[in-house]
Amino acid sequence: MFIPSQSSSQIPVEPWTPPKETQLKDQVNWAPLYTLDLSQITGEGYSQVPEQIVKDLGDALANVGFIYAEKHGLSYDQVLRQYALGQHTFDKIPQKDKEDFTADIINTGSFCGYKQTGHWKIENVADSIEQWNFGSAAYQRDVAEKKYPKSIHPFLDEIHEFARFNHDVVVRKVLSALSLVLKVPYDYLWNLSKKYETEGDDILRYMLVHRPPKEDDIASKGVRIQGHTDFGSLTVLWSQPIASLQVLGKDNVWRTVSHKPNALIVNLGDSLHFLSGGYLQATIHRVIAPPEDQLQYRRLNVIYFSKFDKDTKLLPIKESPVAQEAYKTHKFWEEQVRNGEPIPTSREWNAWRVSRYGQKHSKLGKDGHHHEVIAGHDVTLYNDTEPKSLPEAISA
Repeated sequence: MFIPSQSSSQIPVEPWTPPKETQLKDQVNWAPLYTLDLSQITGEGYSQVPEQIVKDLGDALANVGFIYAEKHGLSYDQVLRQYALGQHTFDKIPQKDKEDFTADIINTGSFCGYKQTGHWKIENVADSIEQWNFGSAAYQRDVAEKKYPKSIHPFLDEIHEFARFNHDVVVRKVLSALSLVLKVPYDYLWNLSKKYETEGDDILRYMLVHRPPKEDDIASKGVRIQGHTDFGSLTVLWSQPIASLQVLGKDNVWRTVSHKPNALIVNLGDSLHFLSGGYLQATIHRVIAPPEDQLQYRRLNVIYFSKFDKDTKLLPIKESPVAQEAYKTHKFWEEQVRNGEPIPTSREWNAWRVSRYGQKHSKLGKDGHHHEVIAGHDVTLYNDTEPKSLPEAISA
């Protein structure tokens, strides 16, 4: 198994100190999530997946769409190093470098590069989120040096090595299990994802959520990122202690995802939902203001977003009886087919959603949520229909 190096020759950066976990746990509605033991998925090409994992993972991702994953193969020190690198890119990289390498998100439909605060808006409130996005099509050294400032160049090999681990180990193992859930060969979904450095748009993201001005928190009811689904196949979030990530259950109740040191939080995106005929759930999630005793912290995240190869048509898998049966009740491309319009590819869908998200294209519906039709599909951004209870330090 490929493991990123943990070398003493790594360039020193200021260590990242994880924030303290909330002591107000009894005030939080926690999400009960299935935990996947990645070490049990073995064999050449990760072909050996225990039947119990196939059953339990399929149930979890067909109903909730969020899971924990443990025993991935990295030490906690290696994970903390990635958080330290993320912290470094925000705190030590000159502002001019950030501005010069800001991603042209709207025109290119890609996050690759730097995202400044204020690009998205929720209820006319600009976001307080910075990002550095390292795109898989720019992993080659000569390409990467043109995409990122010289102040980041010394860390590129280390960043890309970690990104490849996310895709080649974590994502590949989960896709092997999910292929079996859909009753196709174990490598079916991997074969749609393995050209990610030439035909993909995978992203390793360092994300820093700053505490917004108090008036912005009040105006947005404490919502820092509006409820949404991700756009690609799988999202891998490396767990951190700030209790502000929430998942929307089938009972329309928001529940908070708790922290597990050295664990992963994995969720599904639109593309896997489409390929599974709607059987696997694209997880509705958001980020809110944390409990009062964590409000002083910035929320630093390390996230990997996996996509299918660019020309993958987002149609239910013909060879999958599970996908074909599920599609009988979902029919999300029915209007497109009836009108003779093309079904979007992975690259097209991702680019449309990336470029349009947070740009006021959606309209408020009677259900209290924002809606936008993209390629004939109703994309929903989820709002609270009841005012959110804010931490006392915000609402006072």
